[in-house]
Amino acid sequence: MVRLISWLFDLLVLWLIVRAISRLFVSRPAAPPRARPRQAAKPVERLGGTLVRDPQCGTYIPEARAIRVGTGDHVQFFCSTTCRDAYAGRQAKRA
Repeated sequence: MVRLISWLFDLLVLWLIVRAISRLFVSRPAAPPRARPRQAAKPVERLGGTLVRDPQCGTYIPEARAIRVGTGDHVQFFCSTTCRDAYAGRQAKRA
């Protein structure tokens, strides 16, 4: 029995030595890179730009892709020529 305990103790010591040596040679993960100081934030614009509403169907579309009708303060934006023509036809009936 004493021999078994001595053998287990020797095995435990050997395991601890191997573990300690392996830690010396195993590379440790590098420290995370330090964050750079933030520069002045630039205003972020939406990917599609400003959204405008089509008065005919109510669809919101990017201003850059909209069909413009009118000038100055009286500009209206349409999602398609179909909506533009339908709106013009409806306005003509009212007049």
